[in-house]
Amino acid sequence: MRKSRTVGSLVTGAAVVVFSLGLTVPAEAASGWTAQVQCPKEKIGGGIHGYVQGHGWASTQDAAWKAAIKNANDQMPQGYRAHHCDKKSIRKGKP
Repeated sequence: MRKSRTVGSLVTGAAVVVFSLGLTVPAEAASGWTAQVQCPKEKIGGGIHGYVQGHGWASTQDAAWKAAIKNANDQMPQGYRAHHCDKKSIRKGKP
């Protein structure tokens, strides 16, 4: 009887140590960030030919902006690029 109580309290103590050290994923990182950008569709060599909307999701704000810009660039046809993108919105949570 004493042995099972000791094992149970050791397991409980270990769990408390793990959670107190912050080894769990914070709630903020788990929900992530969703960003939206608007980029001019620039022809390489000159000229703007419309705009493209880029959307991105990541665990940090900075990474979400980068993902949105990458998404806009991925939509460009050959010979075009997304240049001087405007950050339109960012919010907490998945898209």
